[in-house]
Amino acid sequence: MKLLKRDKIVLITVLVLITAIVGSQMTWDSSFTNDPNPKRIKVKSKKTSVKPTRYTKKVKEAVPKYVLEEIQPKDKVLLGERMLHFNSKEEMDAFLKNANARGLKITRIIPALNMIRVRFTKRIGSNEFLARFVEVSVISENSPVGVPEPILSGASTGFRSHPLNFLGITDNADWGKGVTVAVIDSGVVKHSALKGNITHFDLINDGSTITSNHGTSVASLITGDSALIKGVAPAADLIDIRALNNDGSGNAFTVAEGIVLAVDNGAQVINLSLGSPSDNAALKQAVLYAQSKGVILVAAVGNEGAGRVSYPASYPGVIGVGSNDADENYLSFSNRGSEVDISAPGIELTAAGVNDDVILFTGTSASSPLVAATIAFELAQYPDLSQDEIISRLLNSANDNGPPGEDNFFGDGILNVGRLEANSEVESHDAAAAGFHLEQIPDSDKLKLFFSGENRGTELLTQVEMTLSYPGFEQTYTFRDIASSQTFFNTVTVDLNSPVIQEGQQILLTIKSVNGEADLKNNAKSVKIRLNKQ
Repeated sequence: MKLLKRDKIVLITVLVLITAIVGSQMTWDSSFTNDPNPKRIKVKSKKTSVKPTRYTKKVKEAVPKYVLEEIQPKDKVLLGERMLHFNSKEEMDAFLKNANARGLKITRIIPALNMIRVRFTKRIGSNEFLARFVEVSVISENSPVGVPEPILSGASTGFRSHPLNFLGITDNADWGKGVTVAVIDSGVVKHSALKGNITHFDLINDGSTITSNHGTSVASLITGDSALIKGVAPAADLIDIRALNNDGSGNAFTVAEGIVLAVDNGAQVINLSLGSPSDNAALKQAVLYAQSKGVILVAAVGNEGAGRVSYPASYPGVIGVGSNDADENYLSFSNRGSEVDISAPGIELTAAGVNDDVILFTGTSASSPLVAATIAFELAQYPDLSQDEIISRLLNSANDNGPPGEDNFFGDGILNVGRLEANSEVESHDAAAAGFHLEQIPDSDKLKLFFSGENRGTELLTQVEMTLSYPGFEQTYTFRDIASSQTFFNTVTVDLNSPVIQEGQQILLTIKSVNGEADLKNNAKSVKIRLNKQ
């Protein structure tokens, strides 16, 4: 079944949902037009794609009109330098012998990719001139990479603690043991919460002291182990590769060099809490190199609140991670697109700072390491599983949220490590109230409210009853033969004139299965809709 599209109005699911509609105040009539045919959608089939193709294939969605205005920065390049790609090591070596005489300064080399970064030391014309060097197969530009500040719009609920309880994690002291995770970032400093093995590499190498919290905070969400700072996989080993400056800036070539360095030093998972609006040849080749070695890459989708996902999260096979708040809301700074694979906590997480302190960390940069650490846990638990199998297990256990099925906001859903762990150990029946989604019907004064459930257990649900109610209205819908990880949903059409919106009345969704329940806590979800006056 074709996945749903967002049009103009977004309803964000939590215990209290808030929908922003621009314009005059609208109300909502209590009369529903019921869709008589319950719907099901298989959203999490067992993915067995061939590397390096993307593990999740999503339908492109219309960007909601009433979401944070998109920021579309122009692609930038670093002036006065180029990246040169060669077909073979022999061709690269031959070029290097005469580079200085040709007015080029070699700044960095990635031997595994037959790639060099050069600066011009005298006026050298243009790419056309460089192309005369027959040894060079491809000439490309270097791109800036960075960690933009999150742009947050509207009310959101921060965690203000570690996220383990939200993720369903208990007793994780030995998680990740024997697995190596690389953090390519602004550098990791000594911190009392980081007790495990850390190997350090510095690609900036300018003698500066690390003053940016970013890399240390990212690392602590993976292996942190203290009362206030708790990582998902504290027993994992870390490789710290400093590839960003203290202001969070860097370039694609250096990040590519970091990826290769991580792979060659035994990393099994690489976290990239950074991004660029531009595709880049060096970055792409480094990603392919890592994937060819069986390394799993996890990357933040970006913090600009834009309808495009940053690179390297956009590349096929890289797990793109978006952000949600403590009430399971989509966070407005999290970039949107079909390359979003999964969402994870991303606002006010307790993390390590460079002064051996505790800070509150916000952004998709905070969400990405939670997913990377979960993969480290999976690799430690199931070392014989393939890369595809590990990723499929991760995505199939995510809790569907927002529009039914895979979507451009949450991807396959919100990271649920407890579900991933439980479904690995026992067979279970678990029907859950998944969420709500609101769309404005074009050229009308009506809305369509989607309400959905999900089979979060491992076994077939033979019959499920889903009830939608609010003051003065109640309707029950019956669904049959719901497979594991399958989402089921229905819709009601509503007028824009109603006290349910104007008075903020509660809308309640409840689920009941004839097969029994592994988790009664997820059988109900409530929502309120508030219209902003502008």
